[in-house]
Amino acid sequence: MSNPFHTIAISLSGGGYRATAFHLGALSYLNHVEYEETVLLQRVKLISTISGGTFTGVSYVLTLAQGNDFKVCFDKLYALLDNDQLAIDALEMVNDTSKWTAQEKNKNLINAFSEIYQAQFCNGEHFNKLLEHETIGHLDEFCFNATDLYNTLPFRFQKTGKIGNGKMNIDEAAAAEIRLGDIMAASSCFPGGFEPMAFPKDFIRGKDSPLEKEWHEKYSTNIALMDGGILDNQGIESVVLEGKTCDTYIVSDVSSRNAPPFVLPPTEKPGFLGRMAYNQLRWLLALVAVLGAAGMVYFWDAHPLFLIVSTLVTTFTSLVLLAFYWVFRAVKSAISQELGNQHETTDIFKNLNILKKTPLHILWKLIAVRLFSLSDILENTFMSRIRSLQVSSLYNSDIWKDRVISNNIYSLFTDYEKAKNIPAPPESLLKMLQYAASMPTTLWFTDEEKRSKMLDKLIISGQINLCFQLLQYLNKKKKTFPPDQLPALEALEARILTDYQRFIEDENWLLDTLIRP
Repeated sequence: MSNPFHTIAISLSGGGYRATAFHLGALSYLNHVEYEETVLLQRVKLISTISGGTFTGVSYVLTLAQGNDFKVCFDKLYALLDNDQLAIDALEMVNDTSKWTAQEKNKNLINAFSEIYQAQFCNGEHFNKLLEHETIGHLDEFCFNATDLYNTLPFRFQKTGKIGNGKMNIDEAAAAEIRLGDIMAASSCFPGGFEPMAFPKDFIRGKDSPLEKEWHEKYSTNIALMDGGILDNQGIESVVLEGKTCDTYIVSDVSSRNAPPFVLPPTEKPGFLGRMAYNQLRWLLALVAVLGAAGMVYFWDAHPLFLIVSTLVTTFTSLVLLAFYWVFRAVKSAISQELGNQHETTDIFKNLNILKKTPLHILWKLIAVRLFSLSDILENTFMSRIRSLQVSSLYNSDIWKDRVISNNIYSLFTDYEKAKNIPAPPESLLKMLQYAASMPTTLWFTDEEKRSKMLDKLIISGQINLCFQLLQYLNKKKKTFPPDQLPALEALEARILTDYQRFIEDENWLLDTLIRP
């Protein structure tokens, strides 16, 4: 077996701010623990990132490219996450596109976010900053992953190898102008929350763009890029395909161990309005509007209060009727156009007026259950299945199986009882870790999460779980290592065990050393 920890690869999964903060904690622990007088973070040669993990990855790689150390990266990223203005600033950008520095972009939400990423996370830097040197600090390779919807393949922004994929790619000279904020946006552009990004339209720097010129000389169309987690939420494939097998591979992942089961919406008896169909409701509203108008005439000179009420009723019901008309017309037009484009001939859709006779509670179920189940399939069923296949393949690989350490967000609170020779954590620590793991995939912290210091809890979770997993790995594998390496590895194990015991006594100790003025 090769020398463990001599060279390290690490991948940082997607998962919004939950992932960004958790991975920041994991990197901070690697930057703390030493092996043969070198901290483990300095032994990382390859980093692969997805979505929320790309926030951490781009921030760290750029920090190295600027000649700074991990502490500079930590301070900046911690301040940005703690300030938690990303979503607000992006929505302000949507409302005032005159402030955009890249006016050639499509004016949509994901590109508004990319403007904020570029300004706040990336210091206005472009891809050339990461491509101009053979190595970046201790790194030989990085890969920030998106998904190419046109070819249904990963689209990789990487240091070596093809920038793009085997079907569509560009050379370094053309890629140099791409903004790092746009790479972050493409990697984290998750379905449902954002629209796809157009490549290269949303990535060019301006007129006479080398990127645009090369792309359209080779290909005839823009392609849609979205979140890299659609195909590989752990960034595993990029590490496996890179070709340089590192001695140890850390997969840092904030996915839950088991996807929650899909729960069908409860069946409830419909109320009065629920039993009504669109046509019936429309006639009811029309009747109310007529009665309101009659009341306006009747009370015109008789009673000012009743006149006001009648006027409001008439106005409100008339507006609702008008809204119903325009919404139904727009939905009918959109569905008819889409079905026409796909040459559909289903009789039920040839005349959408049949839906006007369908009770509203049934229409709601037709829409709601589809939306909820589609969201569950994408976010849980599909991604969970892809994850299990990739992780299983990794652990069963003849090359990688003895080199992998899974730093999962649930590691400690699900596995501590099975761990040998490792002290049990206190109940308070387990509850904190479970709470951190429960945060949904968002790009903001709720008021409750801010009050409970969710950011700190996620960072600490990344530190403690990795500490625990490193101990587990050494405990299980050290007997298989060459005898001449055992003294150094046992010394490493002793250091990590000391850290683990400190976490049990005070979970904040390492974070305090990082945020202390």
